[in-house]
This record gives sequence, structure tokens and C-alpha cells, in this order.
Amino acid sequence: MSQRSLTIALFISLAVNLFAIGAVVGGLVIGVRMSQGRESAMRPGPPPIFSAASALPEARQDAYREALRSEAREVRRSLMRAGEARRAAWGEIAADPYDPAAVRQALTEAQGIEAEARSRLESRVVDFAADLNPEERQALAEALSRPPRRHEGREGRSERGPRP
Repeated sequence: MSQRSLTIALFISLAVNLFAIGAVVGGLVIGVRMSQGRESAMRPGPPPIFSAASALPEARQDAYREALRSEAREVRRSLMRAGEARRAAWGEIAADPYDPAAVRQALTEAQGIEAEARSRLESRVVDFAADLNPEERQALAEALSRPPRRHEGREGRSERGPRP
């Protein structure tokens, strides 16, 4: 082998080894965080619309959850359709010839499916609230308007770090 071929092989080997080491270290870091009870920062917990049931009296909690559950089945199907539409839209980026307007239109359609699904779920909550007394509606409103809680780390900070 020539000196040039050996140098190229050495750099390729170095790159492959660095990739393998990075993958192992990344896997270990994720494993350690999972074992410490830290879930992904991308999933901070249930959205307020689902966790709001805990703000209601015990007798109303089951009725609220059942109301959401009955609508959630259809919403889940719609969100799956929206996800499929979004993946198909992203796949259109590879099309030849590339049509950015078609990709934007497909993404807009996926967003429309998601918005319609969210609207149905939120309308169900509004309908449920019509049967509550003023104190229960107040508690539900406060629970729904709170931002989702983040998982706390050992130092009491969220996983995403302190706020600027």
C-alpha cells in the first residue's frame, strides 16, 4: 500500500472509532438519566387539559376523564393521520422536481388536521364545564391555564436548565 492509502485508511478508521465511542457514551448518558428517573425534557408530563382533572372534586374527576376519553379516541386517530400527512410532506422534499409550494401545502393540511382534532377536544372540555358549579369551573380554569410542569433535577432546576 502507498503512504497516501495508509493515511486515508487511518483517518477512516479514526472517524469510525470516534463515532462508535460517541454512540456508546451517548447510550450510557441516556441510561444514567433514565435510571435517575429523568424522562426526556420533550415530554414534561401530561398536558394541562388531561391533568386538570385533579383540580376537580373526586366525584367530578371520573366524569371529566371519561368525557376526554370518549373524545380522545377520535382525536388520536386524527393526530395519527396528521402525523402521516406530515411525514409524507417531509418526504416530498426529496421529490424531483422539488416543489416547495406543494410541501408547504401538505404541511398546512397536516396542521389543519391537528387543529381540528384539538378543537374537538377543547370543545368537549367547554361542554363539560357547562355542568359545573362556579367554584368547580374556577378550579378547572386555573388548572387548564397553568403551563405544563417540567420534571425537576436533583438541584431543583428543570432539565432544560435555569431560565435566562
